[in-house]
Amino acid sequence: MSSRFYEHTRFRLLALAIFLSGFVGLIHHPIEARAAGDGMGSATEDAIAAEVSFDKPPTIDPCSWRVVTSITATPGPSSGPITVRTRNGVQETLYARYCGSALTYHWISDTSSTQAAVQAKDRVSRLVPSLLARTAPSAGNMVVNVGTWFWVPRAVWKPFSVTAYIATSIGLIIVTTTATPTNVIFSPGDGNDPVSCRGPGTPWSPSNGDTDKSSCMYTYRKASHTRPSGVYKSNMAIEWKITWKSNLGIGGPLPSIRTGLNSNVRVLEMQALSRSAS
Repeated sequence: MSSRFYEHTRFRLLALAIFLSGFVGLIHHPIEARAAGDGMGSATEDAIAAEVSFDKPPTIDPCSWRVVTSITATPGPSSGPITVRTRNGVQETLYARYCGSALTYHWISDTSSTQAAVQAKDRVSRLVPSLLARTAPSAGNMVVNVGTWFWVPRAVWKPFSVTAYIATSIGLIIVTTTATPTNVIFSPGDGNDPVSCRGPGTPWSPSNGDTDKSSCMYTYRKASHTRPSGVYKSNMAIEWKITWKSNLGIGGPLPSIRTGLNSNVRVLEMQALSRSAS
């Protein structure tokens, strides 16, 4: 097609490149944002400062974001953005922002949401409750060859979320990071591998006796008096799955975290001790 055709079909898009680690300089020359099909667009950028804040955003954003899959009348691919670029080693994606009948376009760094999610993960890891471990028998009265039940109260077994947001001149970018408990892990401290079970475990009651089985249970085979300290250094932990989602329509998993407590376990050779939950 002729250059005249391209001149008539050129349009300008306002684009903001959002970074969490400070601000980006003003770009004076337009950068082309090409699309598949028979047209092209251009984008200019403004410098903004973006800081991550936490908890509830100050206002409810009535607008919505969508990844641009085509910026011409020609349909784009069925999935995935076609309007991406790499600038200063950072990949950016072009988003359309819909506010009623108003439509604007903005370049957003692909690391913006993920970095906010990582910061929220750091905060959520500090907010998840301290482990309230329970065992039967209690830590000071465990018995050789008698299964030790371990569990976590149901009140602790629930997701915890932290919301991070970036307030920009064109609206909020909101990221919610959620920690969900998945496993209870008991490290007996006697040299054997940790025991992991799905879920919070089952509380022991006297009606269970010494022979019932639990999905969260460990059986010591040697008394702890063989250790110089006379105890085993055990640990009980909860493993939390971490996920995040953004109002940009993206999200995903983050590395899991563990919260736990150490305790001294005394394991006796007497077989007839009655259980008590700690």
